[in-house]
Amino acid sequence: MPQAEAKDYADSGLSIRTAFLDQGKRSVAARRLDYILWAGLRVKTGDSFDVPKDGVVRGEFLSCKPDIEQGFDVKVDGWLKLADGSKISTLRTWNDPRLGSAVEYPFHSRDQKLWVWNVYKMRYPGGQVVEEKWTENAGFWVEGISERERIYHCSHGAASPPDFEALVFRITIQPA
Repeated sequence: MPQAEAKDYADSGLSIRTAFLDQGKRSVAARRLDYILWAGLRVKTGDSFDVPKDGVVRGEFLSCKPDIEQGFDVKVDGWLKLADGSKISTLRTWNDPRLGSAVEYPFHSRDQKLWVWNVYKMRYPGGQVVEEKWTENAGFWVEGISERERIYHCSHGAASPPDFEALVFRITIQPA
């Protein structure tokens, strides 16, 4: 049975997070979508795609608005190998104009999936800084370039309304 198209939430007055909750309440689990529609865009809070068991992931910042510190997470069921030889399952990379715009890491993914989402730093009264993801208007739409390359157009949680050009980055996968 074909999946029904989602309601477009752009003019609903809801945040992206609340729109996902609303859509979840309206959906039957078997037909639940992994995105919401926002002004015609398929917006997600996390993305996964098929990768080889072993390869190299390259993340490249294409643009980033300076109003808030932003970055992305890459996660595998396995490991990403850092320059010092240590292995981690989730890698957080912040956009820093003083550094290069791209990073590359070898990986091993037991389930042959790679997960991606955007992150940002919220500054609260009293000077508290919190690294966040998946709050309020955080989300992105995915520009599929090829089977192994995607560009993410991201809004951070504090953007009101959502701004899907606040952070744009590319993920590319190369088999080992």
